Amino acid sequence: MRRIKPFLGALLLGVCMFLTACSDQKEGKEAKQKTASFAESSQGEEKKETSAVIPITYSNLVDEETRNRVSAALKNAGLKDEKITDFFLAVDEYNNAVGKENLVQKMTTTDGPFPSMDSDRLIDLWLQNGGFVGRNCRITSFSLMGDFIAVKNPVAGDTTMLFSDFEAIGKKHLFQGEEKKKFDTLFSYIDVTNTHDTKELAKEIIASWKKKGISFHNDKMHMLSVFMTMDDGKNRVQEFIGHTGILLEDGDHYLFVEKLAFELPYQVEEFRSRQEVNDYLMACYDKDADGLTAKPVIFEDDQVMKEYRVLK
Repeated sequence: MRRIKPFLGALLLGVCMFLTACSDQKEGKEAKQKTASFAESSQGEEKKETSAVIPITYSNLVDEETRNRVSAALKNAGLKDEKITDFFLAVDEYNNAVGKENLVQKMTTTDGPFPSMDSDRLIDLWLQNGGFVGRNCRITSFSLMGDFIAVKNPVAGDTTMLFSDFEAIGKKHLFQGEEKKKFDTLFSYIDVTNTHDTKELAKEIIASWKKKGISFHNDKMHMLSVFMTMDDGKNRVQEFIGHTGILLEDGDHYLFVEKLAFELPYQVEEFRSRQEVNDYLMACYDKDADGLTAKPVIFEDDQVMKEYRVLK
């Protein structure tokens, strides 16, 4: 089995400090607050330097006010009532297992992009939950967005590293038949050129998805995907969705719904702009300080997010 280079080899437990956020591995690294700086947009244009800090306002979906906001936003986006019900059942399964008292009780604002939680305790509590590995970001996003994703040519490709996803899907019979094929195709790893050029990598990701006939069909709900690089020095370099979540409109704000990892909480953040969403995700998942691989690339549905930029 291939491994990611050391900086990507394990799950970081500072919540956003895990690079493969939807895996079940872990690695401790000190969280650092980031500031936004120059980067390339999807069109290769230089963006003006900024030094905006990145606090977040978030909830673990314990409080009714936030739950009602998310439910209303999902309904406004056209999600079926049964899908909304299933989502909150999954949220409650996790929250009840780890104890609601161990989660934030309402929308809470932090000074930086990293929520404060006792990750080790939450993991231990979840692992006492009868052996179910849990749901991760990919399973959660697909559960919410799957009805609005079309895959005309469901050819899975390399799904070797999705073994924990498949364990969870099989245990709960989450996706079957054509729906499972669609999941496999969407999240399979993509062979790419060995380059640090994010524009080139984005082109190759888009070309691969076009070949598979992947398209998205909802203008009020979008899947944001953080593409990361796998390079073990022996096999083809690949891009993979290391983290993903759902972006929803909520009046003049945005809600970002995500599952942090199999053993970590559901989380919804409130943002004033899409730029803030990009900056939050890059602060969380751009952790290769040594530049061993390309920077993460954030997609909104099947294209690079227009607000995409790298932080410094």
